[in-house]
This record gives sequence, C-alpha cells and structure tokens, in this order.
Amino acid sequence: MEFHSYSARMNGHTNGNVPKKTSSTMKIVSTVKAHTNDVLSVQWSGSSLASGSADKSIRLWKAAGSNGHQVELKEPNFSPIKEHLGHVHCVTFSSFGTLLVTCGSDGRVIIWDANTGDQIAVAVFPSSNRSALRCCRVSHDSKLIAAAGDGDVIALWTFDKTSGNLTLQKVFSGHDATITSICFTHNSTLLLSASIGNDIRVWDCVNLSDQSLCVWRDAHDLGCSCMDLAPYKLQLSNDVSAYHVATGGYDNIIRVWHLVDRTQKTAVKLLPGGSQLLGHSSDICSLRFAHHAKLLVSCSSDRTLIVWDPVRSSMLHRVGPVSKYYIRSVCFSSEDRFVMAGFSGGMIGFWALAVTEDSAEQNGDLPSPTLTINRSLEDPALQLQFLEDLKIPDEFVCPITQEIMRDPHVAFDGVSYEKEAIQAWLKTHDTSPQTNLVLPATTIISNQNLKCLINRWAESKGKNGSKKLL
Repeated sequence: MEFHSYSARMNGHTNGNVPKKTSSTMKIVSTVKAHTNDVLSVQWSGSSLASGSADKSIRLWKAAGSNGHQVELKEPNFSPIKEHLGHVHCVTFSSFGTLLVTCGSDGRVIIWDANTGDQIAVAVFPSSNRSALRCCRVSHDSKLIAAAGDGDVIALWTFDKTSGNLTLQKVFSGHDATITSICFTHNSTLLLSASIGNDIRVWDCVNLSDQSLCVWRDAHDLGCSCMDLAPYKLQLSNDVSAYHVATGGYDNIIRVWHLVDRTQKTAVKLLPGGSQLLGHSSDICSLRFAHHAKLLVSCSSDRTLIVWDPVRSSMLHRVGPVSKYYIRSVCFSSEDRFVMAGFSGGMIGFWALAVTEDSAEQNGDLPSPTLTINRSLEDPALQLQFLEDLKIPDEFVCPITQEIMRDPHVAFDGVSYEKEAIQAWLKTHDTSPQTNLVLPATTIISNQNLKCLINRWAESKGKNGSKKLL
C-alpha cells in the first residue's frame, strides 16, 4: 500500500523531560487542516486514526515512526474517502482497528477495511424517511453493529466477517427524540443509548427484548449530547462490579454512572456514579474515556477541552477557550499519550500528555489517577503532568497547511506560505489561496527574514523545556 508523507509531527516527552513546574498544563503540538468543513468525529485505534466531517469526507492516517518523542502521520493513497452523501457524523474502529464503521446524514452505515479503504458492506437505516444517523458503534467482538439518530430508534445488525454480510437483527424502539450516542458493554451483551429527550436506556443484545432492560428518564435537563463507556470495570463491593459510563448534556454538565450487569440474583441497573463534573459553560459536544488510564476527556461549545479523573470526579486540566475554532470532537490516542480533537473549520489538533511517578503530595492538590497500562492491579498511583501550551504567532503559520512554516516563501499576493504547499497550489490554480484573486505571476520568493524569526522562536521554546520544533 502506498502512503503519502504527512507533515504533521507530534512531539511527546518521556518522564525525565517533564519539569515539575508544568504539571498543570498541556501542550498543543500540532494542528492540521484536514477538512473543508467541521470535523464532527475523530477516532484513534492502534496506529490508525480517522476523522469524519461535514464536508462529507472521511480521512484516515497511520501513526508511524513513534520513538517516544515523535509520531509522524502518514496518509494512505485511498484517503480521503468520499462516499457519504451528507455530513459524516460518526467514525469508529473495531477493537483491533481493522474495520472502520461510519454513518452520516444520508442514513447509511458503511463498513470499511481500515487497511485498504475497500468498502465491505453498506446498510440503509430501516426508516421510511431515511433519517440522519448521528452515532454508530461496533461490539468488542466485531459481530454486532449498531446505529441510531434522528429516527428515534436503534438498528442492530449482525456482521459476518467472512462473507462481509450485514443482517438486520433488531430495531429497538423506546426513545421519543433524536438519539445522540450509543455504546456496547465489553461482553457485547448490552447496548446503551442516550437521547436529547433526557433519557438513557439499556437494551438486551442477546434476547433482543422489545422493552429496554432499564431506563433513567431525567439524565440531563436539556437532553443528552454524548456518551461513552470506560474500558475498565469498578468494584462497588465484594461481589458487585459495574461498568463506568459518562454522559454529557446540553445542560453543560457531565454525569458519571454505574451500570451493573445482570447476574443470577440481580437485574441490570443504571445508577448515578458520583458527583457531577462541572467545568464547562456550554453544551458538551463530545467525551471519551482513555484506553488504559482512568481518564476522561471532554470538549464543549464554550471552546474548552478538559481532562478529568472520572473516578474521583475531579478536573485535572482545562484548555482554552481556544480562539477561532470550536472543538467538536475528542479522543485519546491508543496509548493515552495524546489527545486528538476535531475543530470547526476542518482543523484537527493534538495535545501531548506525559506521565511521571511523582506522588500527589509532591505537587500539591492535583489528583493522582491510577493507570492500568498492563491491566495489573499492582500498578502504582501515577500523576499526570501536561506540557506547556504554545502560543504560536499567526504569521508563523502557513495559510494552506495551518502548520508552522519551515521554508516560507512569498507569493505575488504578498502572503508567505510553506514552499511545498504554495508550489502544489500553483500547479492547479492561478489565484491567491488567501484572496482568490488572479495572481499576475506564479513566481515565489524565499522569505529569509520570516524564516529566521521562526527559527529563533522555535529555539527559544526549546530552551524552555520543549523539544526542537523544526
């Protein structure tokens, strides 16, 4: 398979390189202009990354060359994929990252081979008016696919990986408003759904009962906007464990829940699981649990991003408000070293996270979430530290790539661009990327003064504890 080199690089840090003074900050390490419209969904599984956008396209990348300090993104030649006829509202990988499932406002669910870009199966949502789909998920064993949206019902399909066939198994009905989010439990026996009608419901994927197993009717005052289920279970007592669930609402609040699975003695129960997570001042757009650590990341229409300790119901760090763009979707990298975010305007951003072995007592009042990288109960309590957020001058950023320029060149419109980016533009355009006016000539000139300023700025950031940026 051919890959296109991608210029985004994310600089991470090892434990020894993180100064204690920056323990309460995060560092945005890269931004990429990925789409021409809002990025509505992002997902990261293994070395595979995906994004879905209101521009009707899907983009995929491979994270390659990770050495503890850098991750380089490379885009395969089949990306971007333009198959959906409307907004792509959700992209999600199977557990091992081999399948990508997408859904959108065209009412279709499409399964892709994440390694080749080949379309494996397509299903049209079972609704007379072909309602827009807002969410889709793959069960952990990859045998079930679920999707829901404006039709107020949830469709459940069985998926045969050998034949690639999707077979409609059940349509769950019970919500009376748009369903914004769904998720499977680890054993693939239960499906949770949340709607803007304020309710959360739990469905039986084994017996396929018509009625939901349990329902919480007033989860959020103004409706649920997003939901996720953690990769771990919590031990509530000696003989009772529970899935950890988080929901975000249009009431600006994140709530955590305990989902107790059925046993021979008890029925399925959904119970409040702790204090509300307060920190956003507008509706919650997206939230995701980390893959290994007991962490939760959320974003809001208030242009902020927050990392939480969901077990202790405490805020670890808040980013923003960011300027220019709204954060529409978030997720953790597969090793929980980065946070990936999709923005309005087509941008994708990455923040670096680092873990140190400092105790909570050494650094004051920051909580110390337990990380379970090796799924070991003996993992020590570790403390997250975040790297300092960079304030990148606007004039250092290429208008085309939206990244710091390494070799700025001036075009006849008087604007500086990254050399390779403006050369590629001028091969197919005779207009300015900024003004859209016709250029009198396509000659470009190296901007050495700007290059020197960028290099000095990058060196100064390196002396302050950051890795070399250019």
